[in-house]
Parts: sequence; structure tokens; C-alpha cells
Amino acid sequence: MITVAIIGLGNRGRTYGSHFFRNKNAKIVALCEKNAAFVNEYGRKWNIDSDKLFTDDKKFFDAGKLADVLVIATQDRDHYSHAISALNIGYNLLLEKPVSPIFAETEEIAKLADEKKLTVVVCHVLRYAKYYDKIKDIIDSGVIGKVRHINHTENVGYWHFSHSYVRGNWRREDESAPSILAKCCHDLDMIYYLTGKQSVSVSSSGELSCFTAKNKPDGAPDYCEQGCPAANNCPYEARKIYYAVTAHTLPYMIVNAKLITHDPKPTIKKLKTALKTSPYGRCVYGCDNDVMENQVVNIAMEDGVTATLCMTAFSRRCYRKTHIYGEKGEIFGNDIDGFFTLNIFGGKSRKIRVARKVISLHGSSDKNLVNEFIDFMNGKPRSKKITLISQTLESHRNAWYAEIARKSQKTEKTR
Repeated sequence: MITVAIIGLGNRGRTYGSHFFRNKNAKIVALCEKNAAFVNEYGRKWNIDSDKLFTDDKKFFDAGKLADVLVIATQDRDHYSHAISALNIGYNLLLEKPVSPIFAETEEIAKLADEKKLTVVVCHVLRYAKYYDKIKDIIDSGVIGKVRHINHTENVGYWHFSHSYVRGNWRREDESAPSILAKCCHDLDMIYYLTGKQSVSVSSSGELSCFTAKNKPDGAPDYCEQGCPAANNCPYEARKIYYAVTAHTLPYMIVNAKLITHDPKPTIKKLKTALKTSPYGRCVYGCDNDVMENQVVNIAMEDGVTATLCMTAFSRRCYRKTHIYGEKGEIFGNDIDGFFTLNIFGGKSRKIRVARKVISLHGSSDKNLVNEFIDFMNGKPRSKKITLISQTLESHRNAWYAEIARKSQKTEKTR
């Protein structure tokens, strides 16, 4: 059995914690979270001794090594300092993505882990989804031949993008990371995972043209709760997003109510009150966001393999669409229908069903990630899905150079 400490009890930290708690081969023994209500609530729920509950990260690290593994699920800009402190104490890490918005910091964490002979696994949860797992198996079987090109699109979802990347924690590059890294390092990792090829060069273009002050309706207030004359025609109106939810947005908005209210047991009344002053209640055309809402990355890889990644805010649902072109066949589909199409050149077209229609890939993927990580840390062989930080360098390098290329409008060599 491994012992586990967790720093950061936002959505990701709470989710991972719930899966660690349910696994008989792991035991959560310490928590650190600046919100006292959250650390006390989950300390009680997961049966953790009160002297192992921290609201200050300095005091947490000063306490020394409290577990075999530390789960780092704090904000992007905190990952570096928390990872370095943890490695110097002797923790193995399960590290939420992105590792850091600064590529040199990601490299430094990888280097220190190697020097200390400690394990750092990065949470690339797409690898653990049945959909991508089956696609990987088919590619590895050789039936479509060598992969020559991947065309991949992440449809972020209009309501998700407005929540996280316009109003929320990932809206500004200087406070978090570029959206192509914060949202799409999963996708850049998936391109690497499916091809096995490292990049040679990248180019990129992007825009921020919708969620800007020039599009703010006449008479629109700073906060939607104040009453907006354009509310009926605005899909981003905060009340529609957060408590007049649709079947597509409901699972996510229930989770985000905890974030908005800073309360582990939110109610609609608490949510309405919070939205009067919360950043999440702001008009989407009056925020201080600066990350791209629409971006394309072109990647040239070893052996002439190519890939295109598109990230866009403008879709009704959150899903990914992928077309993989091999020398002997092709695979295409999206990850919410529960199947993809396999065409073997000169043969029949087949629909490969992997699951029922999917609401959120994170459901089973998070559980699978935690369970495989626990098995690995308990001495079982590492599966191909488990992403060590040495492998994560590839996706983060490509995101880093994609931003350089976007800003310079030039193709950038990555090696």
C-alpha cells in the first residue's frame, strides 16, 4: 500500500482524491489547501488526522515528507515551486497538467526527478479513455500501416471556454498559461502518443476577437446579475451558464458551483449571491482575458509525419474530433459518440464501438489513471498509458514553440 498527500483541492484534486480514497491499495494521509472549509470537509470525508491538514503550503512542506506520493493539483503557476519543494523532500509525484507554462521549468523538474531517482507521472488523462486506448491498439497492430498525418480538433464548448478561459482561472497567460498549453497539452500529448514521433518544427496562428470590449452590448453592466438588456440573445449570460443549465452543461456547472462559492456544499441561493461579485458573474465582453479563443498548430515531425491541431471555443459541446491517416488505412471519429470508423484501404469500413455515448471523458479516465498509478507505485510494470515527465517534455515543448511561432508568425524549429 502507498500513502498519499494531496496539495490543492480544486476540481482535479478532489476528483483524484476520491479515487485514491476508494482504492484499497492507497491511503490518503495529508492534505494542503488554502480554503479551510475544503480542507476540513475532505479531511473529515477521507478520515485524515487533523494534524495532517494544512492551509499554508510553506507549513506543509516544512513538515517534511508525510507520504510516499504527493498529488500536485494546484494552479498552473504554482506547480513548479511545489514540485521542486516536493522532490527535494523525497516525494514521488502525480502532477496535474500543464507541468508549467515555462518550458525551462518543466525541464528543471524532469532533471531534478532524474537526479533524485524519483518518479513524476503527469496527468494526461486522455490516454486512459477507452476511445483513445482502442485507437492506440489499432495503430500499434499495424493494420493501417505507418501513420502519416493526424488532424485533431478540440472543441472546447462555448460555456466551458467562457467559464475557464474568459472569466476564470485560465483567462490570462501571465496568471496561468496560454490556452494552447492549459487546454491542449492533452491533445499535443495524444499526437505524440499515437505517432511516437518527436517534432521538428511548428507553426501556429490564433485569434482573440469575440470576447473583447468592442463586442460589449450597449448598456451591458459589468455583472450579468445586474440585469443586461442583451441577456435574451446572449448565450454567455452568467445566469444561463450557471443555473439555467442545459443537459450538456449540467455535470460541469454543478462542480463549478463549489469553485464560485468557495463552499464545499453550495446551493443555488449561494451561487446567485456569489455571482453578483464573483469574476464568474462578469460580462464576457468586459473581462481581462488575453488567451487565444481560436488557434491552429501545425507540427512537422520525424520521418515526414505531420499533424494539425485546432483548438476552438465555438462549439455547443466539449468533444474532440480526430482523423488519422495511415499508409494502409484511416481512423476517424469523435470521442462522445462512443465509436470511431476504421477504413482499411481495399477492405470494408467498420464502426468500432468502445462505449456508450460519453458525457465526459474524465469520468472513467480519472479513475483509470489513479488506479494504474497506484499499481505502478506498488511495483507493477508501467503501462504504456502512464506518462512520465520525460515523455511530457514533448507536448510542452510543442506548446511552448507554438506560442513563439504564433507571436512571431514564423515557423519555429523545436530541435
